[in-house]
Amino acid sequence: MLLRSATPRTTIARAAGIAISCRVRLARNLRGEKFPDWAGEADRRRVFDQVAPWLAQEAGIDQARIVAVADLDEATRALLRERHLISRDLMERGPGAGLVASGDERVAVMINEEDHLRVQVIEPGMDLRRAWAVADALDTRLESRFEYAFSRKLGYLTACPSNVGTGLRASVMVHLLGLRLTEELDAVLRALERLRLTVRGVGGEGSEAAGHMFQISNQETLGEDESSLIDDLLDLVGAVVHQERNARLRLRRDNPETLVDCVARALAIIQSARIMETEEALDYLSALRLGVEMNLVRRLTVAEVDRLALGIQPGHLQRSQGETLEPPRRDVVRAQVMRDTLARAALRE
Repeated sequence: MLLRSATPRTTIARAAGIAISCRVRLARNLRGEKFPDWAGEADRRRVFDQVAPWLAQEAGIDQARIVAVADLDEATRALLRERHLISRDLMERGPGAGLVASGDERVAVMINEEDHLRVQVIEPGMDLRRAWAVADALDTRLESRFEYAFSRKLGYLTACPSNVGTGLRASVMVHLLGLRLTEELDAVLRALERLRLTVRGVGGEGSEAAGHMFQISNQETLGEDESSLIDDLLDLVGAVVHQERNARLRLRRDNPETLVDCVARALAIIQSARIMETEEALDYLSALRLGVEMNLVRRLTVAEVDRLALGIQPGHLQRSQGETLEPPRRDVVRAQVMRDTLARAALRE
């Protein structure tokens, strides 16, 4: 059973290392315009041409840049998705689809995905309240310029009925390898689903939980205000963080061989492998991340592991190599990059 966390402030402070990042996303549509899936190319272009320049110039987004998806090659689209700036759905859209993003990529607005606008703010850790404050302020500026599709009875109208109401999806990305090693993870995930939370992999809807990373988000968007939704999510994710921390402590106390073996195997394989697929690589890096956090690995930091976990994904890997790589070649290059990057890392005696 999930325990309730103590207080939100305490939860955020104790979540470091387990809660990786959090996101607030708002789905909005423009009144009088067809939803993107029902709109023609001319309709989508009109919406993009109205909204994108205004967002870049007038909305207060720092160092804003406009990106039209149709102008991007496949590798660049993959790179943006790996950075959580666009979704799989937006990757496949044609003319009239794109985004406006801040220079630090914490703020982004997808245009003509499933809805006309998807306002997104990402913050490190579990600071969902800060993410909500930034998203709410941007949403207010947008609504002062563009009239939204809104019902006094239902709230904000969206393409998917599950988003009707507040249009809010809040999520926290958590690293739960400790619960996997203690064989408690499945029970925790089932409990979250019973509490009507959605649990997905690092890539969002339809993705696997590679690297033992999970997105935990609200399902309900209708009938509650945004602050209550965020407080409830913080409370429940805080309980998951508490259980993950306890699982790690029990591993160290009761079954240290399992813990050390997991980390040692991952490091040994990375330092010797010649071929490495993405999901396999992320699983080994997950073990190393846990090892660094529990002081089992030297000459390596969590930040370095996180940078590598992003850098070995297909879009980033091809960008760093300056060429398009077919999947078999990517697996070879990925293994080499990991060997070179982690050559100095070693287990503590």
